[in-house]
This record gives sequence, C-alpha cells and structure tokens, in this order.
Amino acid sequence: MTSDSIDALGDLRPLWWYGAVAFFVVGDLATTLVGLRLRTVVEASPVVVWLVDSYGVWLVLPLKLGVVTGLYVLSRVVPRPHSIGVPLGLCALGVVVTVWNGAVIVAAVT
Repeated sequence: MTSDSIDALGDLRPLWWYGAVAFFVVGDLATTLVGLRLRTVVEASPVVVWLVDSYGVWLVLPLKLGVVTGLYVLSRVVPRPHSIGVPLGLCALGVVVTVWNGAVIVAAVT
C-alpha cells in the first residue's frame, strides 16, 4: 500500500518527465553552450571536455537523449511506486545542473 504523497507524486509522472527533458536536456545543454562561449568558463567534467574536444559540443544532445531514453525504459521496468524516482531524480538533477551552470555564467559576466 502506498501513501497519499507517493500517489500524488505518481499522478504527476508526466510533469516529472517534461521537467527532466526541460532541465536535464534543454537547460543543461543551453547553459553549457553559453558557458563554453565565454572565455572565463571551462567545463569541469573531464569526460565532457574530452567528448566536446573530440566530437564537438553537439554530441552532448544525442548522449543526453540516450540517457533519458534509457532511464525511461528503466522506469517502465521498475515496479511502482519506486519507478517515480527515475523521472523525479532526473528532473531534480537537471534543475541543479542548470541552476549551477547559470550561476557560473552570471559570476563570469559580472
């Protein structure tokens, strides 16, 4: 038996997926692109630096879409109510990364 709060989170499942795409894919990619155009901002992840240097920044988009697709499949396999953690966690990670990137950009231009 699940609690009312878990049921409420589950009812919002589509919104968590929209948020995951908006923040993890679009927000992070947009702020990364803006940040990389500034000479005072560098990418902190050595893996992302290597990928961008080797294949270009646009490789990040299909990689992110692949991650979202894989996690969507995972969320379909994991039983409820635990499966709500997948889009909820991805959305939360996307918000944190987008806000962090935004803060770095603001600090770089002020």
